[in-house]
Amino acid sequence: METRSAKRRRLSLLQDGTGDHDASSGLPTCRRRQIGDLPDDVLRHIFTFLPIKAIARTSLVSKRWAALWRSLPDLDFTTIESSDRGISALEKLVMSNGPNLEFPQGFLKFLYMVDPEQDFIRQVLKHRSRLPQPGDGLRLLRFCAYLSFTRLNNLMRDAFRHKVKALDIEVATKDYFNLPKRVATSEHLQAFRFVSRFPGFRLPPLSTMKNGFRSLRKLHLSGVILYNQPFLLDLFTESSFPALRKLSLSKCLGLEKISIKCGALESIVIKNCSKMNFLDVRGPKLERLRVSGCFPRGGHKSVLNICAPRLEVLDWEGSDLPDHCCLHNSNPTIKVSLGFLNIKIDDIHEKPARSLLRFLSRISHARSLRMDSLSIKILGNMDGLEVLQPFRNLAHLELSTFIGRPYIPPLVSLFMNAPFVECLHIKLVPEHNMHKNQLNANLAHLWDLSVSEEEKQWEIRSKAIGSFLDRLKVVKIMGLLDCEEEASLTKFLLRNGKSLNKMILCLEAAKVKDSTLRQKIRSRIVEFSKAASIAKISFC
Repeated sequence: METRSAKRRRLSLLQDGTGDHDASSGLPTCRRRQIGDLPDDVLRHIFTFLPIKAIARTSLVSKRWAALWRSLPDLDFTTIESSDRGISALEKLVMSNGPNLEFPQGFLKFLYMVDPEQDFIRQVLKHRSRLPQPGDGLRLLRFCAYLSFTRLNNLMRDAFRHKVKALDIEVATKDYFNLPKRVATSEHLQAFRFVSRFPGFRLPPLSTMKNGFRSLRKLHLSGVILYNQPFLLDLFTESSFPALRKLSLSKCLGLEKISIKCGALESIVIKNCSKMNFLDVRGPKLERLRVSGCFPRGGHKSVLNICAPRLEVLDWEGSDLPDHCCLHNSNPTIKVSLGFLNIKIDDIHEKPARSLLRFLSRISHARSLRMDSLSIKILGNMDGLEVLQPFRNLAHLELSTFIGRPYIPPLVSLFMNAPFVECLHIKLVPEHNMHKNQLNANLAHLWDLSVSEEEKQWEIRSKAIGSFLDRLKVVKIMGLLDCEEEASLTKFLLRNGKSLNKMILCLEAAKVKDSTLRQKIRSRIVEFSKAASIAKISFC
């Protein structure tokens, strides 16, 4: 008698048609599915997780698998690893051309010389050319190689014959070269990433650039040489790049001024353009802007103009303060991150402080703000900080700050002008030239119930930041247990935070290696008086 489970299995096999039938009874028999039973689209997706040489070997399985290999939409040749002997030879060859250049970890592992007699990339592309291809062409071609410009030009020409949509190239060449014009004139190219490790490349004539890139949506260029054309004021316009969504420029050597006015842009990243001191950005759809390693100190008057009403993220990292800053943005959810160039104490004077105040006034509507320790140091060097414009919309404040009495006034000024902050993250950074009350094994007595001089300075200013303390809900402090001033800030916030419901303290385990001492400190912190009875203290 047939059981119910056997009957359900038989009916299921009959419904989906996957069962083999017994010749005598006509009933289906159960068999296991194999990978060859999967649809072509699923197999192609599986291939994307394999090295390209392993995928090529699958073409020997059957005619169907050979057709799958020929129609593979993505060709990623960076999965080809060079041998140890090849890497050693490449290191000598590469370093002889660019001895002072830094390469990403593992870069040489995938950097191989393109031999005209054994060019695996061209062989694959030519093999695809001999056979009928799908109408949508090649979706992605990615490779990383040391080669001559002639070989590079040939590879790119083959790619465009296959109507490539995304081209991702990292190269090191023997000499300077011009980016091939066919990159700009391609009608199918939608994403283009081109990184020249050395010695760099030049752009095609401006007329060619402005008349091309009609379908391009993503553009990343690194290693561009612009000494002879330091101003790019007419290139990135609505008419030149009508479909561009994401733009990334890195290591543009010699670039001083740039203007970007592409209406469809959503993201802009500009990094390590060490001579750039003028940036004009206009984008009605722009959501993210990151500037890093630009705006050098001591150069010509620097100008920053941003007109982006929908801007959500502004990252200003490792760059100097602009002399003139204009930001047209009213997005109440914008997140701003500020990290400036390192500066000596002797160089901190009224000019950078006022430049920082102007910068902060342009972003006073931000919802989230992160400031580095140098920003706090600059503000602490200027009197009359009441000119700081209030942050009426600020809910999340993240600070990396030095500690000690000199930095209490600028922190108080920030807290006083940010009355609606609910979440405060502080990373305490010890200043090397400051005398600290190091206690080592006797560190635990810092966390007793007595009031230190630093805490008294905080208490004197508690009324001025009353609104800030009344609304603060979450506090996270990192870098504790280094000196007395750090303990004072923790005590003060616990004692005055009326709405505080969570405080997270990250203890420095490397500084307090004794687990018994660490536990003793935690016990004392938990015993501190708290303004909010619901406040919970946790450790990380």
